[in-house]
Parts: sequence; structure tokens; C-alpha cells
Amino acid sequence: MSTKMQIAIVNSSSFGISFPEHLRALEAFAELRRVELPNDAPASLFHEKLADVDGIIASVTPKYSREVLLGLPKLQLLARHGVGCDNVDLPTCTELGIAVSRVGPQVERESVAQMALGLMDASARRIVEGATIVKAGQWARRAKLSLGVDFCGATIGIVGIGAIGSTVARILSLGYRANVIAYDPYVDAQEVAARHATKVSFDELLARSAILTLHCPLTPETSRMFGAEQFAAMNAGTIIVNTCRGELFKQEALVAALSSGKLGGYATDVVEGEPIGADHVLLSTPNVIVTPHLGGYSVVSLRGMGQTMVDDMRRVFVEKSYPEVLANRDIDLAASRITRFRR
Repeated sequence: MSTKMQIAIVNSSSFGISFPEHLRALEAFAELRRVELPNDAPASLFHEKLADVDGIIASVTPKYSREVLLGLPKLQLLARHGVGCDNVDLPTCTELGIAVSRVGPQVERESVAQMALGLMDASARRIVEGATIVKAGQWARRAKLSLGVDFCGATIGIVGIGAIGSTVARILSLGYRANVIAYDPYVDAQEVAARHATKVSFDELLARSAILTLHCPLTPETSRMFGAEQFAAMNAGTIIVNTCRGELFKQEALVAALSSGKLGGYATDVVEGEPIGADHVLLSTPNVIVTPHLGGYSVVSLRGMGQTMVDDMRRVFVEKSYPEVLANRDIDLAASRITRFRR
């Protein structure tokens, strides 16, 4: 029977693929397995596949509920191969002594910001539609496309001006010379100004923005924060860019606002319930661009994300230390499973 630590790579289609050296680094002290679980997997399936694991490298799916976590008695470290941890029951992890680590915001910051700006450009300048009509041999149809939105001088609103949001603000303000405003209840006006934006209320953000770009985590506070009331308060033709989570929206209201023309475009790298099929309602809704969660899928970002997983696992299982960035920051590490299982 192996004495090596057992680490499961769950639902990750990217970890160790472009950078196999990350797998080799883990194999020096652990036995690895890849596990695929459907989004709606019952807790019993988690327990069947993962009951003996010491560490998990976790993708954005599936959800690690309380019921799931209660059946993983050996789990010491759940390392999120990403920034958001909305698919993990953090209070239960803290209660059970399971450390949850995540990728630090500096790792994905530039990559996700670039993706957001790419989506913004694609929607504002009808790039996808333009490429499609050329491929169809319909060049002359360009005159029927909606006119593009210029960023220079436009008022562009940001929800959440943390690491990624502030990077987007810097590029829009200094690069495009846009008028950048931001809503973030946790950052004061002076700091928002230092991050190249003007602090405004949520209502003012909705009323003034020609384009909205979202850079906030999914929390009980932000879940379904955009619905019919918020869309009604926006300018006609507002474009929304989403690199956060699909659950920020009431989807039925979003589809209605796009179908009516109230919204000028929705460009998103994330969808509720992802991965989605070709029959998803957003894909048949006008003026929508959907990409398959590519925000962190760049050379620099993916290398950094993978190395973070290696470093966190090595810290815990080899160096007898603790992860660098904890998602459940209120955990008592001295009483955690990491510490208790070493005794």
C-alpha cells in the first residue's frame, strides 16, 4: 500500500496539460488521479471517488457542499485552480478543519483583464458578426451592422475594482482615454481614484454607463444583482461584459433585455451551469458573445495557476507549512486537519 499522499485533480481540463512539469512535480511526493464528476453528482459519488484523498485540485465545478465535505474524512487541502471559490462551502470547510487555498489575484490579473477588454471590443465593434458575414461571402452587409461604440470619451462603468477591475480601469483610462466610473462598496473614493476611476453609487453606475464590465466575486450580495429593474435603469444600447460568474444575472430578464434591444450587447466568458450545450438560450439570443471560460487561459496565467497548485500542495505535504493564499481565512490552522494529521 502506497505511503504517498493521494491527490485528486477534479474536473480540470487544463491543469498539467500545457505544463506537464506541474504533474511531475506533484508525482515526486504524491499519487495523482484525474476524476470527472458531473455538476449534479450526488454526494455518494464524491465519496466513492474521493473518500481516501488528502488533497484536491478543484476546478470551477462541481459544488463541494456540506454533504459532500462531511464524507471526505482525509481531506486536508482543497486547492482551487482559479480565484473564485463560490462552488465550495467555505464555512463547512472551516468547521471541519479543511484548508481551502486559491490562486492569488496577481496571477490572473492581466490575463483576465485582457480577456474582458477583448470581449468589450468584440461586442462594441461587432467583430464576431463582421467576421461571420465575410466568411459567408456577404461583405456588403457591413452597412447593416450597428455602428460601433468608441471607447475614447465614453463613460465605462466597472463593478468591483480589485486586482482585475483596477487593471481594466488603468487600460481604459490611460490607453483608451475613457471616462471610467466604478462601484465598489469596499473601496473608498480616494483609493478608487488611485486605481484610475471615479467612485459612484450603483444607481449612478447604471444610469451613466455606455458599457459595464463586471469584476466582482459571486457572493450572496452579488448573486442575481442584475435583473429587470437594473436593466430598465440603464441607457438604451448598454453593453455588458462579464468575466465573473453567470449567476450575477437573472437570466430570463437578461434574455428579455437583449431581445428587446434595451441592451446593445452581452459578451461573457462565463455562463451559469457551464459547460453548456449548443441549445443554451443565450446562444440564440441577439447580440450575445459567449466564450468557454478562457479568462485565465493564457501562457502566463495558466503557468502561474498550475505552479500555485504545486506550491500549495508542496507546502502542506512536504514542507509541513501552510498554503500562501487561503479562501477560508478564518480557519484556525493550528487546529486544522493539516496540523492534526501531522501529529
